[in-house]
Amino acid sequence: MAASAASVPRSTCMSAHCTAGGHASMRGSIRAMTLPGTHVIVVGAGIVGAAVAWSLTRAGARVTVLERAAAAATGATGRSAAGLRHQFSAPQNVRFSAYGARRYARFEAEVGVDAGFRRVGYAFVVPDAAVEGWRRQAATVRAHGGRVDLLAPQEAAVRWPWLDLSGVGLVSYGPDDGVLDPHAVTLGWLGAARAGGAVVRFEAEVTDLAPSAVGWRVHTAHGAPLTGDVVVNAAGPQAGRVAALAGASVPVVPSRRSVYVTTAVSGLTLPTPLTVDVASGVWLRSEGERVIFGRSNPAEPPGENERVDWDWLEPTLELALPRFPFLARAELDRRACWAGHYEVTPDHLPLIGWDPALPGLLHAAGFSGHGVQHAPATGAAVTALVAGEPSPFDLTPFAPGRFAAGLRASGDGEVAIV
Repeated sequence: MAASAASVPRSTCMSAHCTAGGHASMRGSIRAMTLPGTHVIVVGAGIVGAAVAWSLTRAGARVTVLERAAAAATGATGRSAAGLRHQFSAPQNVRFSAYGARRYARFEAEVGVDAGFRRVGYAFVVPDAAVEGWRRQAATVRAHGGRVDLLAPQEAAVRWPWLDLSGVGLVSYGPDDGVLDPHAVTLGWLGAARAGGAVVRFEAEVTDLAPSAVGWRVHTAHGAPLTGDVVVNAAGPQAGRVAALAGASVPVVPSRRSVYVTTAVSGLTLPTPLTVDVASGVWLRSEGERVIFGRSNPAEPPGENERVDWDWLEPTLELALPRFPFLARAELDRRACWAGHYEVTPDHLPLIGWDPALPGLLHAAGFSGHGVQHAPATGAAVTALVAGEPSPFDLTPFAPGRFAAGLRASGDGEVAIV
């Protein structure tokens, strides 16, 4: 590749019974919720914070959003690869994605903004040795509201002739998966929340957070302190720092991800699906006539470094070229490349629910690269919890206290690949 230029309950749903009644009753219960008089302070104006703010405002709560940056969606949200997939091994993640896909499909009707949701698909290129595990995952996806097609290499070669399928056992393809516009979605939700009475404050970094006699007292870098009944920690990669201000321990750390961008590439059938080579971890998708690609660096230290990791480009290409040989003739547009952060937990599953030790503090963070796709469901779940209603989803795997209790997900949790 060449280079060119109130009283708040602390409990959370702890059983599968939270999902009883199905999606129709879930939507109905959310429409019926009212939270008059409850002041909720949402920390973070990324896509998750925006979803929470809109959902709570719609349900009748008084909402204030605090964002440390000068604008919304300028952190992890605005630097994401913007994918949505149903192909997860954890049933709760499949349900979250299925719910998100439905909400994004009708986003314009609900919010008045085009979410840019395009069902271009996700294609996981699975090596021979991993086929059985992916067959089991496909059964899980289908059982919990997602569609997945397991394609033989010969069929995949016809669809995507630019793939080298040597050593491949199957391609797991999600036809309802796709990409969206996280900027438009975040701004749409915040605009709708404001229209419903929410206040959104920028350049309002939270500097202190403490329980008070009337709920929570929140200090920011500018302006008078605020008091609220509930604080929702939706601070993305900053969630660990925000929690620490209150004396809570939340194992969420920022982890850099670099995204490399080519100039226009000829010879591809566009748009491509978001394609992941499972063996190497390299992923790519088209963006217009360009291709964006990347691979997580397992040795990347936690931190807020936002510079593109140019040293990681060559190792990434070495693994990418055998599977995606067309990249050898592509030009890199160095000025278009970027880096952002995942907000990573030890098991790559989020923290959604009440803090186990601090009443009125609710966490919605640690999505490990899946915040864009899981924001709609998170907004619905948080609203239910604040309203004192059963969560529409089983949040047991996402309980904020699971690490302290030794209940982290078995194995490695979900793979943090786009």
